[in-house]
Amino acid sequence: MEHEFDAFDAGIDPGGLRNRSNVRLLICYIIDCIKKPIKKDLVITAMQKYGIANYFELTDAFLDLENKQNITCADPENDLYTVTKSGKLIASNLSDELPLVIRERAMSAVTELIMEERNNKENTVEIRKVSNGYVVDCHITDEETDLFSFSLYVPDSKQARLVKKNFRANAELIYKTMIASVTRNTDFAAQTLEEIVNSKKHG
Repeated sequence: MEHEFDAFDAGIDPGGLRNRSNVRLLICYIIDCIKKPIKKDLVITAMQKYGIANYFELTDAFLDLENKQNITCADPENDLYTVTKSGKLIASNLSDELPLVIRERAMSAVTELIMEERNNKENTVEIRKVSNGYVVDCHITDEETDLFSFSLYVPDSKQARLVKKNFRANAELIYKTMIASVTRNTDFAAQTLEEIVNSKKHG
């Protein structure tokens, strides 16, 4: 029987996982809940960011689960993993052994990074140095289609980085604002304005 606290706890917040079997269980649970192939590095980064489990324990757990065929690398080129039938059984039968707060925190962390990765992929920003300042080129794409793009001049690199950061954080609202403006849809404009106000309150 494994010791209750048999995992490295460096970098783990209070309430994090200090049991190796629980680390393996959480990985199966996450991959099963996501319902699609997920990058190993994304899971590990999310768990570290929220202090849920130790990096070395996470990498060892992935290797152990793969060796036992509880998870499988569905796309080696992109390091994408899926859960197998046995992994699904582990997740469904044993997930209650994990504290609810850990399950919720883990899923929140993973979902946040998935959305961030998707946002960075679909909403690209390039900063170009010009003779008298910088030009920030912003694009909102949907797979192969460029839905919306604009270029904005700013006088210095600090403002250019700020525009880049804010665009990536608010690309959807910027797109909605533009649509509301050019279509003169007052209802949509009011709804978008309300979203902007709410985002500032929670920003």
